Amino acid sequence: MIVYSEKVDKKKWDACINSSANSSVFATSAYLDSVCDNWSGLISNDYEAVFPIVWGSKYRIKYVYQPFFTRYFGVYSKTEPSEKLVSDFIQAIPDQFKYMEFCMHEQNSVSDKEIEKKERKFQFLDLNRSYESVFKTYSENAKRSIKKAIKSGAQIKEGIDPNEIVDLFKHTKGRELEVFAAKDYQRLLHLMDVFKKNKSAESIAVYHADGTLSAAGFFLKYKNRYIFLKSGVTEYGKTHGYMHLLFDHFIKKHSESECILDFGGSSVESVARFYNNFGAKDCVYLQVKKNRLPKLVNWIKSLKS
Repeated sequence: MIVYSEKVDKKKWDACINSSANSSVFATSAYLDSVCDNWSGLISNDYEAVFPIVWGSKYRIKYVYQPFFTRYFGVYSKTEPSEKLVSDFIQAIPDQFKYMEFCMHEQNSVSDKEIEKKERKFQFLDLNRSYESVFKTYSENAKRSIKKAIKSGAQIKEGIDPNEIVDLFKHTKGRELEVFAAKDYQRLLHLMDVFKKNKSAESIAVYHADGTLSAAGFFLKYKNRYIFLKSGVTEYGKTHGYMHLLFDHFIKKHSESECILDFGGSSVESVARFYNNFGAKDCVYLQVKKNRLPKLVNWIKSLKS
C-alpha cells in the first residue's frame, strides 16, 4: 500500500534511501531540506520503498517540480524498482498536484501513457583504475588544455571556502544564466555547508600565477560516488584550461579508489562533450511531465507563453 505523507519520519526515510539498490544523495532528507521549502513523500508500507515529492504553489495551484542543484528523484527501494512499482507510485501522486515536471532515477522505467517523457543525460567516470589508464582515455584537447594550464603557472589548492566558490559561480556562469535568485544562492551555500560539516565534501581551487582565483569546484561524497555539484571559472581560466586541470587533479587524487566520479552532467552538447573529454560515459534518465490543470488555466497559460 502506497500512502502520501507530509510528515515524513526522516530516520526511516533515510534508512530506506541509504539501503536502496538505486540509492541517491538527492533523495536524502538533508539534501531535500537544503534545496527546497516544501517536500513530502509517497511511502510503501513501513518505508519499504519511497518517492520524494518537491512541491510549490502558485495562484493556489500546487505543482511538483525538480529544484535547482538536484538531478532527479523517483522510486527508491531495496531491490531495483520494477516498471509496475514505478507506475504505482506515479499513479499515487495526489490529485491536489495539478502540474508535474520532474526527473526519474535511471533505474526507474516509465511506461505510463499519460506521462510525457524526454530523455536526458549525465556523465560519469569509473575511478577504480590507475591514473595512467584513465589519462589514456582523455581527449587530445583535454591533454593540451592541462599542459596549457600548467604552463601558465596555475596553482592548485584544496579546501577553498564554499562562499568563495558560490561567489565565483554567481559572478561568472550564474550571471550568464540569469535564472538564480538570491535565495537559490543561499540554498546552494547551505547545501555545501551541510556536507562540509559532515566531512562529505571536497573543494578545489585553481589560481592564476598572480594569486587571482580563476576556477573552483565543489564535490559531494555519498557512498562510493563523488558528485560534482557546482563550479565557477573566469574567462582567463576558461581559455587557459583551468577546469581541465581541476578535474585532472581530482581524478589523479581519487584514482584506484573504487569510486565513481559523477560529473553532474548535462544534456547540453557542449557541456557533455567537456566531461566526455575525460573519458566519461553517458547515462540516460527520464524527465517526465503530467498536466492536470483545468482547461481554462491551460488556455490562459498558452496565451502567456
